Amino acid sequence: MKIYHNGLIYTMEAEEKTAAAVGVEENRIVQIFERIPEIEGADYIDLNGGVMLPGFIDTHIHLVGTGIALGGIDFRDDRTIDEVKDKIRKAAEELPPDSWLICEGYDDNQLNYKLTRQELDALTSHKVLVKRICRHAAIVNSAALDSLNIRENVEDMEGGRFEREAGILNGWVHDNAMELFVDASVHETEESLCQHMERAADAMHAAGLTAIHTEDLGYYHDFRNVFNAYKKTFGKGKKQLRLNLLRHTSIFEELIAEGYTYDTWIKADSMKFYADGALGGRTALFRAPYHDAPETSGLAIYTQEELEAEVRKARAYGETVAVHMIGDRACEMVLDAIEKYPPINGRDRLIHVSFLGEDLVKRMAQLPVICDVQPSFLTSDFPWAIDRVGNERIEYAYAWKTLLNHGIVIGGGSDAPIETFNPLVGIDAAVNRRPFNDDTQYTVHESLSVFEAIKLYTVLAADVAERPDNGLIKEGYLADFTILEDDPFTVVPLKIHQIEVSMTVVDGDVIYEKERK
Repeated sequence: MKIYHNGLIYTMEAEEKTAAAVGVEENRIVQIFERIPEIEGADYIDLNGGVMLPGFIDTHIHLVGTGIALGGIDFRDDRTIDEVKDKIRKAAEELPPDSWLICEGYDDNQLNYKLTRQELDALTSHKVLVKRICRHAAIVNSAALDSLNIRENVEDMEGGRFEREAGILNGWVHDNAMELFVDASVHETEESLCQHMERAADAMHAAGLTAIHTEDLGYYHDFRNVFNAYKKTFGKGKKQLRLNLLRHTSIFEELIAEGYTYDTWIKADSMKFYADGALGGRTALFRAPYHDAPETSGLAIYTQEELEAEVRKARAYGETVAVHMIGDRACEMVLDAIEKYPPINGRDRLIHVSFLGEDLVKRMAQLPVICDVQPSFLTSDFPWAIDRVGNERIEYAYAWKTLLNHGIVIGGGSDAPIETFNPLVGIDAAVNRRPFNDDTQYTVHESLSVFEAIKLYTVLAADVAERPDNGLIKEGYLADFTILEDDPFTVVPLKIHQIEVSMTVVDGDVIYEKERK
């Protein structure tokens, strides 16, 4: 038996419920001790005064994209446009001819600057794709447009938009229009996918993550390569990170027809699709026009009839749906569809649900739905989100307390690489509801307690994952633990995001341990 001891152990069964030690055999918790036992032959694992919690779970990550971002060009931490341009110029100089330069994390709100096609053209003749941080918009240069034979007379497509200024393409492309360039620029192999996954898994373990929900199968040309990479990378004795796989509608039926098998490490999850875009690019779909752009209410990826057809597709296989929705009109459309075609079994997943209304919350409470939300969005979206929607709609923005009060299950995610996958950043955001560059708190009536916020990444995230033996420190449960250096329940709340992980345990094995100085 392994006995974890010499730390503060929160079981998460109830607020302030603690234990003195935890006994583990193989990959299961077999006993919770109120005092440290003396058992001959036991392997005592010293927590060194750390704080043990059930293993953190992220309900919304793009695993491959995160691995690519960790190893590539990313502007998330840049604060000036000169830094961004310098990175693009230097990276392009190292590329072979006729290759793509792919960049992540461009945030025009943070930089207070919007790149132009002409500026990219001046930096390099290589094809360039710079993804906005939301990943629902990007800017491309003329070489990228030429490579796809896209001219000034190109028409917008269903669920996609080419941005223009004075009738001329400015290089900004949104949602399905952006996907044209993403698809053209992807050249991943099974080997490279494994490398991206391994890089991401190591970083996630260091952040205390023991399980994630990911959606990668529809983006790298051949889902077989992605699935094979999952199998090669994850499992006992490999990278020990549990995966729930959302399956994109574009490959959903073919994936089922291939007859892939799943296990405790790699678990099939709902069919995924998008109802709208993102707030930053004003493609999130609202019932009323944008406050700062009254000419638009956003972008619907599907008509109502098409959206209902997607739901019916999943139902034909006895499956649930997982739908991206930021704006209130997108949520309304999805609720209309799933009320009309309810699941045969299981619960549909509502992703993000960033902007709601009282009527929508009441409807959600009557349906078999779960939500995965991204608290760290709030740290990036305020205060400019208020400019987008105005003061009235902001009252039901990121309304996590309201959802919990209505008995709706919500799990915490990051949407990495859009935001950091560090769960402590999400926990901090759910408690404090403020950007990290100032102390202004927003819509504090929706703030969660520390206990509620940690539940988003443990108890409730396991519920969203439909993993009934995970999310608690309890006899019979999987031995997945996150050990922190400080206590999130007693540390100054505004410093929760600064807490560091000292150890991560998955399936009874220590798979990350911080080096001690």
